[in-house]
Amino acid sequence: MKKVFIQGLGFVGSAMLAAVAQSKNKNGAPNYQVVGVDLDNPLGSSRVASINEGKFPFPTSDERLIQTLSDCHRVGNIEATTDAKRFDEADIIVVDIPLDIPFLEQNPILKFEKFEKAIRSLGSQVKKGTLIIIETTVPPGTCEKIVVPALEEELKKRKMDISDLFIAHSYERVMPGKDYLASITDFWRVFAGYTEDSGNMCEEFLESIINTDDFPLTRLSSMTASESSKVLENTYRATNIAFIDEWTKFAEEIGIDLFEVIGAIKKRPTHSNIMMP
Repeated sequence: MKKVFIQGLGFVGSAMLAAVAQSKNKNGAPNYQVVGVDLDNPLGSSRVASINEGKFPFPTSDERLIQTLSDCHRVGNIEATTDAKRFDEADIIVVDIPLDIPFLEQNPILKFEKFEKAIRSLGSQVKKGTLIIIETTVPPGTCEKIVVPALEEELKKRKMDISDLFIAHSYERVMPGKDYLASITDFWRVFAGYTEDSGNMCEEFLESIINTDDFPLTRLSSMTASESSKVLENTYRATNIAFIDEWTKFAEEIGIDLFEVIGAIKKRPTHSNIMMP
């Protein structure tokens, strides 16, 4: 049975852990042994302890997610650890390390240090033939300009080459709520590989955990295109939220019913998707 490691057990990684662990073959047996890895600190240790007790580490209204993790824990194909030296066991690694911009700082700057450190920890340990999938939302070009070079440097120390690994980008669309798990297993997914073989391996893995009959995959021409897709998707949503928020404040100020106004506008087919306050 192949081993899948999830690097980072935040609200995305923890749900991905359950999504991968519930994957089964035609005989009903698990496809993968799944291991979640988080930092060896109080927060990481708390998440690891919850998972190892069969409990989802975050509050959620998704009963399916809670039950799935519990069932996989009982079957025995799911576990979590803070031991970062175990990546040499992995056949597939899904990277869910957060990469955030501290907007509250006076001069917000994207800081790659922690993300790159996590990537280097993989390069220093992974075995030949491992598939590494970056799920983290990253700026366009990150995989080719940061991930690949960092891996190359670490592999060189071990007399290995980047061609010894398979690298891909496939961003998450996780939506915490009542359909938390379904936002992974029953939702559309975009991906791209560093090489054609990397893309093929990523596609095979995604097909084993996602209901691709109803939610087909979209393969893009490059990892940079996949990264751009995620950022544009988020930007589109953020822009629309900001747009309707401004109009909500304006409507309250001048005393009009914005729901009435939007209801009138939505009758126009080209504007039927306008957000509500």
